[in-house]
Amino acid sequence: MTFIIHQATTDISAFQTKPPAPAKEPAGEKTSEEQAAAAATDTAEEAQGITLSNEDKHVLSGEKAKEDEEKYEDVPAYIQRMLERLEEIKEEITLLKEELMELQAERTPDEATQQLTEMKSQYLMQLQEQYFDIIKNIQEALKKEGITDPGIIIRAIT
Repeated sequence: MTFIIHQATTDISAFQTKPPAPAKEPAGEKTSEEQAAAAATDTAEEAQGITLSNEDKHVLSGEKAKEDEEKYEDVPAYIQRMLERLEEIKEEITLLKEELMELQAERTPDEATQQLTEMKSQYLMQLQEQYFDIIKNIQEALKKEGITDPGIIIRAIT
């Protein structure tokens, strides 16, 4: 492979002079060039397939936050936090189970993979214990507050 180096004969001072600034148009009006560039950008993004999933749109619009608030609006704040933590643990357990399945699917696991699988299995057991402890604590807190609606626990579990 050969490289060709091209040397310019112009002086560096030619690059140091600034061209005159273009005349400014009134604010708020776009030139046809700017409009064409914006349209080209939009079509390029559409061609690349840049879109949001329905779930992302749901989160960004704030509807998800409103639904979460409505879901537990009839319980005290500390029970709401416990229910939120329960959901977080449930998601973490699901992800951890998927990771363990991938690790166990390896045909010839080496020693490091076996140790990682063992560590993740122990962590999964700890998370499951926490999950059931939180359910028990939520039940006791609901009973203490005099709330007898079983739907609160059912919604959190499912």
